[in-house]
Amino acid sequence: MKILKSILNYIPLATFLIFVVTDGIFSLTSALIFVISTSGLLINWKRKNRDEELGN
Repeated sequence: MKILKSILNYIPLATFLIFVVTDGIFSLTSALIFVISTSGLLINWKRKNRDEELGN
Protein backbone atom coordinates (compact mmCIF):
# COMPACT_ATOMS: atom_id res chain seq x y z
CA MET A 1 0.00 0.00 0.00
CA LYS A 2 2.90 2.35 0.72
CA ILE A 3 4.26 1.84 -2.79
CA LEU A 4 0.87 2.72 -4.29
CA LYS A 5 0.69 5.92 -2.23
CA SER A 6 4.18 6.97 -3.30
CA ILE A 7 3.28 6.36 -6.95
CA LEU A 8 0.12 8.43 -6.53
CA ASN A 9 2.19 11.27 -5.07
CA TYR A 10 4.33 11.43 -8.22
CA ILE A 11 1.43 11.41 -10.72
CA PRO A 12 0.90 15.22 -10.63
CA LEU A 13 4.63 15.79 -11.13
CA ALA A 14 4.74 13.31 -14.01
CA THR A 15 1.73 14.85 -15.75
CA PHE A 16 3.22 18.33 -15.25
CA LEU A 17 6.53 17.23 -16.76
CA ILE A 18 4.77 15.57 -19.71
CA PHE A 19 2.73 18.75 -20.27
CA VAL A 20 5.85 20.96 -20.12
CA VAL A 21 7.78 18.74 -22.54
CA THR A 22 4.95 18.48 -25.07
CA ASP A 23 4.21 22.21 -24.76
CA GLY A 24 7.88 22.96 -25.42
CA ILE A 25 7.89 20.69 -28.45
CA PHE A 26 4.78 22.38 -29.85
CA SER A 27 6.28 25.82 -29.21
CA LEU A 28 9.52 24.89 -30.96
CA THR A 29 7.64 23.45 -33.91
CA SER A 30 5.45 26.50 -34.33
CA ALA A 31 8.46 28.81 -33.97
CA LEU A 32 10.32 26.85 -36.66
CA ILE A 33 7.30 26.97 -38.97
CA PHE A 34 7.03 30.73 -38.39
CA VAL A 35 10.72 31.31 -39.16
CA ILE A 36 10.62 29.14 -42.29
CA SER A 37 7.46 30.79 -43.65
CA THR A 38 8.74 34.29 -42.86
CA SER A 39 12.07 33.64 -44.57
CA GLY A 40 10.20 32.21 -47.55
CA LEU A 41 8.07 35.35 -47.77
CA LEU A 42 11.16 37.57 -47.52
CA ILE A 43 12.98 35.63 -50.25
CA ASN A 44 9.91 35.81 -52.45
CA TRP A 45 9.55 39.56 -51.82
CA LYS A 46 13.23 40.21 -52.61
CA ARG A 47 12.97 38.13 -55.76
CA LYS A 48 9.87 40.05 -56.84
CA ASN A 49 11.58 43.40 -56.25
CA ARG A 50 14.67 42.28 -58.18
CA ASP A 51 12.54 41.10 -61.10
CA GLU A 52 10.69 44.44 -61.17
CA GLU A 53 14.00 46.34 -61.20
CA LEU A 54 15.33 44.20 -64.05
CA GLY A 55 12.11 44.67 -65.99
CA ASN A 56 12.17 48.47 -65.75
